[in-house]
Amino acid sequence: MSKMAGPEESSKKTNEVAATEAEKSSFWTPGRVAITLAFAVLVVGYAISRWSSDSDVAVTSPTVNRTSNKPAMTAAAPAAPVPLPQGLRETAVKTIDGESLKLADYADKVLVLNIWATWCGPCRKEMPELIKISNEYKSRGLVVLGLATTYNEHDDSQHVKDYVKTQNVPYKIIWDDGTLTIPLVDAVRGPSSIPQSFVISRDGRIVRHFTGYNEVATPAYMRQAIEDALNNKG
Repeated sequence: MSKMAGPEESSKKTNEVAATEAEKSSFWTPGRVAITLAFAVLVVGYAISRWSSDSDVAVTSPTVNRTSNKPAMTAAAPAAPVPLPQGLRETAVKTIDGESLKLADYADKVLVLNIWATWCGPCRKEMPELIKISNEYKSRGLVVLGLATTYNEHDDSQHVKDYVKTQNVPYKIIWDDGTLTIPLVDAVRGPSSIPQSFVISRDGRIVRHFTGYNEVATPAYMRQAIEDALNNKG
């Protein structure tokens, strides 16, 4: 049989419960609540940043090592046209077909140099536009050159040849080991990403630099830069 508690014992238990509740209430002070919320925000922010970073595709390259599939694009006109690095115009390079050429071979032309890769989503989207630009401006003195790098394509030039053939690319593709790509990116302090394009004037100066590709903005900006270069507007 259970023993019924007396008045003093009941009062004691009531006081103990009240004390416990007061202790719990005093623990969640405004300061502790603020610290807890701040920690939760940091955890969520870190998780979001990790997801954003992992959404990029890594590339094995000494200088161009990341690309984003987002439709971002920057078109930067240097404060003053940037001369090509000394000696770069006279440097001999090879195309994927084994042809030797130098940028100096096109001294009387406006150049568009495009760094790209067969697996790069934005690069693949941009290529049809570059084909249009090449066909549209060729008669006016424009030359488009693609730069496919050995390290981005795992030294598989045949794969690049096959891809270019399926896309009916009319312009030459340089098989570059970094000889052109690295100095070009360094000259404009460009990011480690592809695609990147350079509009180069007849006198060998970089007058416009593009990073990434946006289907709406990039073609318009690039055409304007080409028009300006062809008309000797820098």
